[in-house]
Amino acid sequence: MTSTRGEKIQRLILGTAQFGLNYGISNKHGQITQSEINAILNKASQASITTLDTAAVYGDSEDRIGTSYRETKYNFQIISKYPPNSAKSITECFQTSLNRLKVDRLHAYLLHSFSTYSNNPAIIAELKQLKDAGKVDKIGISLYHPEEALELIDHKVKLDVVQFPYSVFDRRFEAVLPLLRQRGVETHARSIYLQGLYFIAPEQLPANFSTVSSKIASLQQLASHNNIPLAAMLLGFALSNCNITNIVVGVESLKTLKENIDFCGTIINEQVMQQLHLFQEDNENIILPYNW
Repeated sequence: MTSTRGEKIQRLILGTAQFGLNYGISNKHGQITQSEINAILNKASQASITTLDTAAVYGDSEDRIGTSYRETKYNFQIISKYPPNSAKSITECFQTSLNRLKVDRLHAYLLHSFSTYSNNPAIIAELKQLKDAGKVDKIGISLYHPEEALELIDHKVKLDVVQFPYSVFDRRFEAVLPLLRQRGVETHARSIYLQGLYFIAPEQLPANFSTVSSKIASLQQLASHNNIPLAAMLLGFALSNCNITNIVVGVESLKTLKENIDFCGTIINEQVMQQLHLFQEDNENIILPYNW
């Protein structure tokens, strides 16, 4: 996909798990302070990033976004998520998220797990009620496996947004993305940095990643030899997929947000792109963090 730096920035969604949790395998900064959250949101707004992605289960992320909203009156579109298999109703959890975020409505509200749907398919009707009432613009679901997306398609479940993991290693959703786009579904890729796994020096990887240590070393060398920051190369790879509408990018600090914004201007040549396609990894013990 050929697009300008500004168009690429507009495809970014700011992920906020790090606002409420000590998140990421390579995170050396810990949970972000409130003052830095304020600075991150300010910079994101200035850079024309329009959307935040959060969830009830991201620690106190919603509360901390709400604190920033109370102090600064930002106007981001906000996506939040219904907790996996919650005993509380959609309406109750949705209202709790609104209260924490200090907003009257959301841009989108997603089921945070496929099992929430598979255990109770009627829950989609509850989501739709929020949309029909004008409380959200869009409804959707967060997935881990392409088979889940195929089941939703087979059952003709009408959703506006599907979130899924995607990266240089994890390419499992590539075949199903065109089917989702044909149905007008927004496709939001997450985990493009695989929680920071790609940035760890091979000799410092935990033992359970020994099978991909040489692959990670080769990926890092490819970036170095082409004088491209590794994160810019990984982001550029995801942005090059024309069937991905948006990329959810989490940040550890104001510095990493600025870097991600700058990386949208990085040009990656076709030869490098072709090499990146060779890094696909099928071992789900590696590409799915819940298996770590």
